[in-house]
Amino acid sequence: MKKIKYIPTFLVIVLIVLLVAACDKNADVKSNEAKRIYGSWAYSHDKEKAIAVFHKDGTAQYEGKDYSFECDSQFIDLKDKDGNTIKLRYLMNDEGMYLYSNNTYSFTGKGEPQGLVGEWACAEKNWSYSFTEAGTFLEDGFFSGNYTVDDKNSTFKLVYKDQFEDTVCYYHLADSNLQIEYPWPMVKTSSK
Repeated sequence: MKKIKYIPTFLVIVLIVLLVAACDKNADVKSNEAKRIYGSWAYSHDKEKAIAVFHKDGTAQYEGKDYSFECDSQFIDLKDKDGNTIKLRYLMNDEGMYLYSNNTYSFTGKGEPQGLVGEWACAEKNWSYSFTEAGTFLEDGFFSGNYTVDDKNSTFKLVYKDQFEDTVCYYHLADSNLQIEYPWPMVKTSSK
C-alpha cells in the first residue's frame, strides 16, 4: 500500500525535473547564439575601428551609441535608453559575420516609384542608388553593375562590375521610401 502512495509523488518529481531541464536547454540555445556575437566587431576593410560591441551583460554599442541587446539566430534587437529599437539581421560565417545595416532611402525621381526602378537617396548617410528598367544600377554615383529582384523573398542581388563580390540585400517598399538591409562583412577587432 505504501508503494502506491509514493508513485504519484515520484511521477510529479520526475515531471518537474524534466520541465526544468527543458527550460535550461532553451536558455542554453539563447546564450549560445549570444556567445557567438560577444566581443568587438569591425568592418573587414578596417579591422581596427569597432562598429559594434556586444557585452555578456546584455549591453552593446553600435555606431557610437549605447544599447541593450537580445538576439536569436537571425536578428539582433538593440534598444536605447528611450525604448527606441533597431532590428539588425546578421549571419555568422567562418570569417566572422555579415551585419546588415538598415537604412531608409527616399525616392528622388520624377513621379511615383515603380518598384525599385528610379533614383533613391539616403540623406542621413549621403548614399544613393539608381535602378533602371534594363536591370542596371549605380550605387553612390560610382559603383555600377546589374541587379535582379526576388519578390518572393523581398531581396535584390547586386552584381558589381569590378568593385565587390555579388551582394544580396533585403528590401521593403512603402510609399516613396525604400528600406534596404545591406550586408557588411564584419570581423572581430584586432585592437585590444
